[in-house]
Formats: sequence, C-alpha cells, structure tokens
Amino acid sequence: MTKSKYHPASIFLHWLVFILVIAAFITIELKSQFPKGSELRELCKSIHGVFGQLIFLAMILRLAIRNIYGVPEPTNPIPLFTRLAKAMHYLLYALLLISPIFGILYFQYAGKEIHFFGLVWPQFVTPNPEMKKTVEGIHEFLGNSLYFLIGIHALAGLWQHYILKDDSLRRMLNKSKSLA
Repeated sequence: MTKSKYHPASIFLHWLVFILVIAAFITIELKSQFPKGSELRELCKSIHGVFGQLIFLAMILRLAIRNIYGVPEPTNPIPLFTRLAKAMHYLLYALLLISPIFGILYFQYAGKEIHFFGLVWPQFVTPNPEMKKTVEGIHEFLGNSLYFLIGIHALAGLWQHYILKDDSLRRMLNKSKSLA
C-alpha cells in the first residue's frame, strides 16, 4: 500500500520554512532602506541571520521527517513531471541548507560573532575580508536562486491544482477531499 498523504509534521515544516524564507527575504530587502553602518541596517542583517539559522534547523527536521515517514506517490504521475518535481525538491532542499551555511561563513569571515538565542557559534574560519566578499557573493546568488526556484515551485503547484486537477496542493494543505 502506498502513502496517500503527507505526515502532519511534513506539512507543518513545509509551511514553517516558507514563512521563515519570506521573513528572511523581507528583512534583507528592508536592510537597504537604512544607511550603511546604521544600527537599523545591522539589526536587519542580524534578524536575517537568525531566520537563516531557523531555516537551516527546520530543514534538518524536515528532511529527518521525510526520511522517517516518506512522501506520498504522485497522484498524476506523468514520468517527466515526476522527475522534474523530484529534481526541483532536491535543489530547493540543497539551497535551503547551503545558503544559511554561507551566511554563517559571511559573518565569520567579517569577524563578527553569530548569536543564536543566547548561544554564540564557535569561530570556524579566520576573519578574511577577501573571503567575506566571495562568500557574500555566493550567499546572494543562492538567495536570488531561491527567489526563482520558489516561484517555479509555487507555479507548478498551482498548475497541478488548476490545470492537471490533481490533489498535490490539497495534500500539502492537509485537505483530504479530492477535486470534483
């Protein structure tokens, strides 16, 4: 027998990561509204960093839950679309794990301490302004890639729901009724 529904923890973590990513995007975009070196600009960067760390932890949990409980089989399994969907998910998972790591490296190459709810991360790298710039570029590229991939992911979900009329979106919203 195959699974027909996502585990409730998978659904919760999917939407939690979505909210955290939106919050991270908002705070980093808000940063540009303040002058360089200002307290509010630095606060935006710090809050963005906390959201990044939360995304990383939520993704670790999400992948653990996925590994334990699995995922349901596609309800409209067109082989090409199934392969593309799997590739998209793995790429999103990778970016959502790698991007926060580069964010941490950015702060550490800048010589800044990283705080996480009262804890301070150990220093993994020696401060280095040149590496800071390189890592910052990679982190920004990954973030911009996430904008693009999340958009494709959302459009694919809507396409499956409204055009293919399958229940992929309903399953991620924990709705058990099938479409009429």
